[in-house]
Amino acid sequence: MKNLEKLENFIDNLKNSAYVQASVDFEKCVEYLRSDDPTIPVFTIQNYWVITGLEQLLGDVDEWDEWEDKIMALMTQPSYWNEPQALGFSTYGGFRDFTDWVSEQILQSKNNLEITKVLQLASRFITDEALLIYYVNTKTFFVDGNHNLTKWGHYLLLNNQHYNPILLNTSVEANEKTLLVMFLLSSKQEEFLASIIDSLIVDDNILNITDLLLDEDSTKYEPLIFSKWQNLKNSYIFIKLYEFLAKKFPEKYNPLELEALQKTLSIELNWCSTNYANQYIYGPEPITVLAHCFNFLIKKETLETKKLFQNELRNIYSIPVDLLVAIANELKEDGLDILIEALHQDPNNLYWNDKDYFKKYFKIIETLDFRSHQQYFWDLSKNKSKELRRFGAGLLSKLGSDAIPNASELTKSKKLEARQMGFLILSLINTDESKAILVDLLEQEKNDEARDIILESLRHLVSQQNSLAEINTKIALAQKRGKLNIPLTPWLDEKILPPLYFKDGSQLSVEAFRFLHYRMSRAKEIRIDLEAKLLIEHLDTDKNNEYASSLLDAYFINGALANFKFCLTLASIFGDTTVIRQLRNKVQEFADNNRGKMAEYVVKALALNGGTEALRHVEFFSRKYKNKNKNVGAAATESFSLVAEELGISPYDLADQIIPDFGFEGLFKTFEVDGQEYRAFVNQDFKILFLNEDNKTLKALPKGTPVALQDEIKEIGKEIKDIVKSQTPRLEQYLIIQRQWDTEKWQSLFLNNPIMFVYATRLIWGAFNEQKQLLFTFKVQEDQTCINQEGDEVEFQEGQMIRMVHPLILETATINYWSEVLEDEGLSPAFLQLNREVVNFDSADKGTLISSKFRGIEMSGYTFVSVLEKRGWFRGSVVDGGFISNYYKDFAEEGITAIITQEGDVCVGYLDSIGGIGNLMFVKYGSVDFGSYTYDEPGHTNDPRLIPFEQISPIIYSEVMADMQFFKENDSRANGN
Repeated sequence: MKNLEKLENFIDNLKNSAYVQASVDFEKCVEYLRSDDPTIPVFTIQNYWVITGLEQLLGDVDEWDEWEDKIMALMTQPSYWNEPQALGFSTYGGFRDFTDWVSEQILQSKNNLEITKVLQLASRFITDEALLIYYVNTKTFFVDGNHNLTKWGHYLLLNNQHYNPILLNTSVEANEKTLLVMFLLSSKQEEFLASIIDSLIVDDNILNITDLLLDEDSTKYEPLIFSKWQNLKNSYIFIKLYEFLAKKFPEKYNPLELEALQKTLSIELNWCSTNYANQYIYGPEPITVLAHCFNFLIKKETLETKKLFQNELRNIYSIPVDLLVAIANELKEDGLDILIEALHQDPNNLYWNDKDYFKKYFKIIETLDFRSHQQYFWDLSKNKSKELRRFGAGLLSKLGSDAIPNASELTKSKKLEARQMGFLILSLINTDESKAILVDLLEQEKNDEARDIILESLRHLVSQQNSLAEINTKIALAQKRGKLNIPLTPWLDEKILPPLYFKDGSQLSVEAFRFLHYRMSRAKEIRIDLEAKLLIEHLDTDKNNEYASSLLDAYFINGALANFKFCLTLASIFGDTTVIRQLRNKVQEFADNNRGKMAEYVVKALALNGGTEALRHVEFFSRKYKNKNKNVGAAATESFSLVAEELGISPYDLADQIIPDFGFEGLFKTFEVDGQEYRAFVNQDFKILFLNEDNKTLKALPKGTPVALQDEIKEIGKEIKDIVKSQTPRLEQYLIIQRQWDTEKWQSLFLNNPIMFVYATRLIWGAFNEQKQLLFTFKVQEDQTCINQEGDEVEFQEGQMIRMVHPLILETATINYWSEVLEDEGLSPAFLQLNREVVNFDSADKGTLISSKFRGIEMSGYTFVSVLEKRGWFRGSVVDGGFISNYYKDFAEEGITAIITQEGDVCVGYLDSIGGIGNLMFVKYGSVDFGSYTYDEPGHTNDPRLIPFEQISPIIYSEVMADMQFFKENDSRANGN
């Protein structure tokens, strides 16, 4: 038995993938391969899709013997072979595997004689020669990318009389017909090409083939191409082929330009009556055939073109926005008659990535003086589409005070939709006159949707009505409108839930209790309703913990329904530490169980608590869920930023403020046990140790320590572990973006906080002047002094700023000095700092917008994804088939995003393939969208979102290029894997 090791490896691999689905047939297959029994097993079912890869056991043609015959006997049995019945059919099983082997043997062949041997052997099992040659040809191309004949091409050339009719079969795909033309041109078989060229030029490949023919001999092939051109039914191919001909024969075809564009438009309008518009130009600034034709024809035949589009626009299945832009740009207000027709667009017909059609439409109308056509937009008050009414209101509000009379009339309508549109117009006008009208209507409107529009527009005014008397008036009016007659739901009954208390200790009335729930239910997102907030400001947040805990339990017991999500907000606002930790656990539970939206709600509710512990959890989730469950991470980041904004500080400063000191005074927490004084401190490993009165270090609390203090210290230890998990990557990010602190804030944070002090002693710092120039480097000592490179204690000056120093800005001598100091003191940085890999700017990258110098690098899928995630890259867009098209790394503080396109086979859930590096680019932060079926990364160097490499800060350039260098050094191709 040949190559026993290869056989056993094949069996192991097959067992891993096929055993469960086809265990019976698998065992038959294994027994047959391992034994000398010539009896060929018969598979009970068609398992060619499960048991596959038998061709791997076949040797080369010259090694063929009874072992290969044994393999082929198994592969050719009917339930495994699955031979296609015609050319062009997709095929699986033994036939496909065998033709793969034949193709590989041909590629390895050194001459025509060896190819003949392969085909002769193959003909023993595939007697239909046409079938054999066709399938070999689909895997062994006869022309390479430079139009040169391959070894297989040379072989076919010598046997063209026999094989060319096979290749010309009508089932051959378009790209293969293009290759055939390349083959015949390269082999100078012009007579044969002339005899069959007419049958090769069809709609799906005409541009490729005509381009080849015109380059080869434009005069010879022009009559044939002209005849094809006149009968085309595809507008894109029609106009592009005209351009090919006009480029080669300008004198003949330039006079035909108007006629060509008119016919192109006629073809396209016919097509667009039931289909999506064709693209004329692809790339960063695509344009449709319709827009291209309009732009040309409106300058040649203005009146005729205007009339044509006014008549035809409503008949277009899905109106492309770029056509509307072209109409507005060319005709201005004279194009309004045409543009009004676009209001009739059926939203169900819109292309999948053009769902914001009406938003774009109204933006276009806003650029024009639409007063002469405003009645069309007032009539939208009768339209069933809420989106159209909203956009119409936004447009009409641009008329300012002129719109107030009509808007006021709408507020008197019996139709809710009309009243809502009137309220929205008045709120957007936002003048004293419009506000006065809304104030009168606020407590008259019974519909909550309509009333909320008014309320939002009067936010500033209503927020000042915060006395208890004014709030009681609002409660009474809500009662009058019938909003407080019963609890919102049985489990929110005031008889079931604990009471709520005012700051003076009195309980809320039934009406006030229900008013709070009623108004909070009006909050569409996780936020505090405006009128509910007025009441909440008078409640005792410390005394309402019992209510918060019971409310949260009731919410989850009763299904955690989204329309009652306001319970999360109320529980967070009034909740104590137990409730906050319950919410924290729910975020992780929901995220782990693919309930991302609920996790998003909970993390936003946590942020509204505003307490240090709650915000620490929110900040933690903002980083934990940056790659997986990105919506949760984004919600946490947004919520954290909103809290910082409300406090008037940066998110970085807020992150500093929420680092707890656990009641330590400076670096120590002093306590007594049996009359002896002890001090707790955090050591270099972030563990809590203790000093007695003799300054002897203890690893454990002394005997006799009260249980309450033991529990407190134990809890602090747990929290320190969580804080270290968040602070280490955060500080590393600060190193990369070169965040800086003024000396006072830096000393407060790093010299007086027990956790941050440990980081301070394990890093090297720099003092910078206002021009961001490095003045000196220094290190923090255990006694809280700061020592510079000369060994002198540092005294900071006013105006100096402190940063962690990046090795890119240090001289080698400085790096070596501080590295030795850290080593001598037995200190290791919490992350790479001085020994961080540095990549200086490559002058060859000057002017580069999209770099392909790392393109083609490969890694196994699992390693590829793991390395990217560990180095801070996030998965970008997921497109067809779950393919991951790119990864990105944000440097938001610098306004930059780095993008790597992925050209391997890595897909979501399928990492057992090859990951491949494509192009590298830098774009403006936030300018590229990432998501499902989102194709937004730049593909051309003329994309304005791209940033030239020389404009990237040296540190960010170094960080990204260090990542790329790692991939280059671990390229599986170079390592022979």
